[in-house]
Amino acid sequence: MRKAWLRNYIGNLVGVAVLAAVFAPLPFMVDEALSYVLGMAFLFVLLAISWDLVTGYTGVVNLGLTVFVGLGGYASGLLQEAGRLKGTELAFISELSGLPVYATILIGGLVAAAVGLAIGVATLRLKGWYFALVTAILPLVFVQTTYVWKDVFGGEEGFVVHAPLGTTVVEKYYAALAMLLLCLVCVLAVTASRVGMRWKAVRDDEVLAEALGFSTTRYRVAAFVLSSFIAGVAGAATVHYRLVANNDLYDVPLLLLVILAVVVGGAGTVWGPVAGGFIVFSVKNWWLKPLVYGYIWPAGIPLNDDMILYAALVAIAILRPHGLWGSLVKIPKAFSHRFNRGPLQPKMPLSRAGR
Repeated sequence: MRKAWLRNYIGNLVGVAVLAAVFAPLPFMVDEALSYVLGMAFLFVLLAISWDLVTGYTGVVNLGLTVFVGLGGYASGLLQEAGRLKGTELAFISELSGLPVYATILIGGLVAAAVGLAIGVATLRLKGWYFALVTAILPLVFVQTTYVWKDVFGGEEGFVVHAPLGTTVVEKYYAALAMLLLCLVCVLAVTASRVGMRWKAVRDDEVLAEALGFSTTRYRVAAFVLSSFIAGVAGAATVHYRLVANNDLYDVPLLLLVILAVVVGGAGTVWGPVAGGFIVFSVKNWWLKPLVYGYIWPAGIPLNDDMILYAALVAIAILRPHGLWGSLVKIPKAFSHRFNRGPLQPKMPLSRAGR
């Protein structure tokens, strides 16, 4: 068992090394604009991995992911712009100003994880779609806080953060890439471990898992907290990457893009959301916008890029429910099964078979 885990994990580490080798030299081969967009893509892939941990591995549909993206982003941003908290009950936090950017990003992740723990303990005992309904309401609630406390959160416009993830685009790119690679190494270790196997057991048959003595709620809460932490770190890094904290971090369209990335890549696979995240982010930001503004709108067709992506989400969910990664994994298995069946045995005539 341990040898199989180690062999599988080493194979995954090779995949991480290949990913690093592909993306590490790119800033020296492309212009700064493309490097900037690629860095944002790395942070988006983190969100896809985060959502997959809960939905893909434990079978719980989490529609409140962007709550933790926003919590992490605002927490880190306010720690760097602590003057916005003066005159509030959190004015004491202004004494923490001057913390390094990566420290506040980590704190943003911990804040998101703490809230995730509270929400998970309170709601993950719900069965079926009740949990999904509860989490679907949460982003709408947290968006309203940015208007109610506009002096702190800045309302719809948000506020500027003067603590960049790096002094240049290239530094930001490598910081985002390092976060993605570190997250991959940790998540691959967890999902390949006994904990990851029990997550899958809970997903596949909750009744059997409980009969075997697993605390299904406890394992789901653990996945939910880890997912919240990763989402919070990604949200905080996004704020320091683009230097703006506003309530688009809570957006439902962002959640739908993340879901599309996981569905395209394949849920419950880690590498599927990675591939799906790059595909969806690339399609939306590089291909669809020129297509829509250059050809579709001039032709008088009332479509935008989001409508096309959401239609693709429905189509892929129906036609390829296991995603691209699941389909690719099945190809070598199909060939192996075909060539290892041995020689075909002649069929016995029915007249003889009945004797």
